Amino acid sequence: MAKKRDIVITIGPDGEVQIKVEGVPGADCMDFTKFLEDELGDVTQREFTSEYYQAEEPVEETVKVGDG
Repeated sequence: MAKKRDIVITIGPDGEVQIKVEGVPGADCMDFTKFLEDELGDVTQREFTSEYYQAEEPVEETVKVGDG
């Protein structure tokens, strides 16, 4: 079963955008928000939560190759 992963976006009255990632352990959180960072501009500050320092969970992928 897939785990819940959230991106919480807060836009301040001055237009400053804050992005918080929940449910993505390790450095994968930065990959998870890269598409937003690319569109919004330069990152001026980055603060890591305790989840960042947790071990990344292994990813299990299954590839099915059909006859063809």
